[in-house]
Amino acid sequence: MTRKIKTVISYTVEQCDSCTELSKRKFSSGDYIFKIVSKCPSCNGEIRITKIFGETITP
Repeated sequence: MTRKIKTVISYTVEQCDSCTELSKRKFSSGDYIFKIVSKCPSCNGEIRITKIFGETITP
């Protein structure tokens, strides 16, 4: 019997505090929930990390 190798890819979801615009990107070291990462290009509000999650990929 062979074992299937599962790969987990981590993602970070960022959301603007003002206009609630969302974006998803790959997780990078140093990410944590509620961290302010940048200014929103649409409304100049603050963009925060709201979710960190992993997706399992089976070949």
